Amino acid sequence: VVVIAILGILAGLAIPRFLDATATARGARIVADMRTIDSAIVIYNAKTGSLPTITGTDYTVLTSDDNANGKYQLLAAWPVPPTGTAKITNNAGKTVTITPTATAYSYGGTTGTNAGRALYGTLTVDGILALTGE
Repeated sequence: VVVIAILGILAGLAIPRFLDATATARGARIVADMRTIDSAIVIYNAKTGSLPTITGTDYTVLTSDDNANGKYQLLAAWPVPPTGTAKITNNAGKTVTITPTATAYSYGGTTGTNAGRALYGTLTVDGILALTGE
């Protein structure tokens, strides 16, 4: 009985920490995915001298190897964000909890404030890192 009680106490301490680590990993993945997409866009811009033209969710301009048609395989596939609550450490060192509303990353287009940037919902990676924390 004592052993079972000790195991219960240890489980009670370990499970919340595990769940917190999972949320932190989701947040790190979101930031890494967005930076990877931004890097691919910068490389495309360096190769062609212009931002990629992406129509809807057709990201083949960055994911397929068809140089004759202006497509470069700079990403193996367009990333998909993780599901579930994510925790991110912002630029001020505070923890920000994000409840996902976006089911996919998108592209900010070739004009406007978010031109040439990856978007998660309406935020760029800089916007996510600038959110105010707890």
